[in-house]
Amino acid sequence: MIEINLLPEELRNRVAKVNKPETVIVDTQGLEPKHFILLIPLIFALLICGQLIAGIMGIARASQLHILNGKWKSLEPQRKVLEEFNDKYALVSEDAQVVQQLMRNRIIWSEKLNKLSLNLPSGVWFNGLAANSKELILKGSVISLNKEELNLIKQLIDNLKSDSGFFRDFTTLELGSAEKKTIGSYDVTEFILNATLKAK
Repeated sequence: MIEINLLPEELRNRVAKVNKPETVIVDTQGLEPKHFILLIPLIFALLICGQLIAGIMGIARASQLHILNGKWKSLEPQRKVLEEFNDKYALVSEDAQVVQQLMRNRIIWSEKLNKLSLNLPSGVWFNGLAANSKELILKGSVISLNKEELNLIKQLIDNLKSDSGFFRDFTTLELGSAEKKTIGSYDVTEFILNATLKAK
């Protein structure tokens, strides 16, 4: 069917606008279809360049990884030496810790003997000393013109208990026995002190 419109051009445009829905006109900025065809190879070229760059970067990383693996393998003997050293050091370190523990737990008997002499009241002396893994046994004698032998023994025990340098390794310090003897014209009391060592 052929439609002939004899209206002047201004009226024809108005009638066309009324009869037709509005259409959106896209400005292709003077691009013709052949320009779009030229864009396709450009897009492909960009994609290929991106793939080439990614491939080159992958090859570079693979070569770096290969070089690093080679260095790691070349360091294998040194790594083994270092591991052996670390194992030996760990054993030595454990031994050192055991020695330090023993040093912390040891009893310095020279210090104990010094403390015994410093805390000794006048009129008291020691006749013997014995020690084992459980206790310290002190044998001594005391003489007092005022008949205060037991008070002097108690003073000795109190002095030793209050001296932390002496008593820190013991749990108890007690009088085991006391016996009066006459030597010449003097009354002498012989005593035994028992000090229980702390369990280590």
